[in-house]
Amino acid sequence: MKRARGDRGGIVLGWLGRLTLTLGVLALVGFDALSLVQARLQAGDRAATAATAAAQDFATSRDLQHAFDAAYATVAGGDSIETGTFRVAADGAVTLRLHHEAVTLLVAKVPALRSWTDAVGTGEGRPSP
Repeated sequence: MKRARGDRGGIVLGWLGRLTLTLGVLALVGFDALSLVQARLQAGDRAATAATAAAQDFATSRDLQHAFDAAYATVAGGDSIETGTFRVAADGAVTLRLHHEAVTLLVAKVPALRSWTDAVGTGEGRPSP
């Protein structure tokens, strides 16, 4: 097929550019959404793991600070445990709240949305019999 004079394929290039831009934005939003959901799920799991480690340690050491240190040793570098929520019950069960930071490409850079990256999980652990 012969091109008309002056035709440089502007319609095709414009359509292709918009399609590429749309797919890029969708990929960015999709990555951030999946990262936020994953962080929420991981926060609960990590809190339960830390609480179980603290309960196991408390059962042997009977030292509250040592149990907290055991819980803190199990969390990843970006996670933190609220010290005010760390509780040991009479039966040795430990409850705590853990903060896990989601890794995002866009949400963390928008000040109004930055708080969404903080995933909070509550965990409870009991010493094994």
